[in-house]
Amino acid sequence: MSDHKAPVARDSEILGGTDLRDRQAMAGFRPAPALKSSSLRWVRSLLPGDEGGAWRAEMISCLSETTDPALRRQYVRSYRRSVPQLVWTSWTSGVRGVAPAPMGAGFSGADWNGIDLSFASPEDKFGIKVQSKPGARTIDQKYSVLLGLVVLVLGILGFILTGFTNFTEMTNHAVFGLFQTNGFHNVVYLILGVFWLLGAFALTPPGNQGMNIAVGGALLLVAVLGFLGYWSLLSIPPGVNGDNILDLAVAIATLIVGGGLLSAGGRRSTTA
Repeated sequence: MSDHKAPVARDSEILGGTDLRDRQAMAGFRPAPALKSSSLRWVRSLLPGDEGGAWRAEMISCLSETTDPALRRQYVRSYRRSVPQLVWTSWTSGVRGVAPAPMGAGFSGADWNGIDLSFASPEDKFGIKVQSKPGARTIDQKYSVLLGLVVLVLGILGFILTGFTNFTEMTNHAVFGLFQTNGFHNVVYLILGVFWLLGAFALTPPGNQGMNIAVGGALLLVAVLGFLGYWSLLSIPPGVNGDNILDLAVAIATLIVGGGLLSAGGRRSTTA
């Protein structure tokens, strides 16, 4: 009788299936005791295109060369720890790949033309412009410029009316006779204006859209709470009034226009 030990089925679950088991048997591979039944097969569905299969083949190749159970467990743990960074790099980088995970270490990055793609630029990660690029501004960027300027003007006019007294109290001061305000409300106007201008000039179009979606969602919540009468701190009375209607209208416009829905529609029609 041969001393050859048949592979364990649970090993094949971890390492990729019966095709690998047959290949190991043909090569005289002597498998280690079974690992846990948890599988990394699910990682494939998180990666774009054929990268999931390529990553799994790389993992299988790495594990199949190791017969020591302790080392194989270290490799599996290393690959498992690498998943979040792998998924992030795969979806934010133009070129995708994975280097074999070294023993006892996490994901080591992907390399293409000498560039370590695991160190993604701020532009790739956060939508922050690294350098100005030529081209017309998108609709959502123009929207951010317009709203930023308008809100800054409202904040400045508000301070002209209210001064710096009664900073967080209900007042009778109203910009254009419609939008009741106080010092704290004016500060909020100025902060929003700065955010919108930074989104237009310092962020990429996708980054600006993301910021607009966040601001639009916050303004929608502010409008709902304003109608319910929870914003006396900003000198906004409850019910239907200029402030609450303005917040609601700006929130909807920001989500639709600033969020990039019109820009996406324009790109689709141009492509068609």
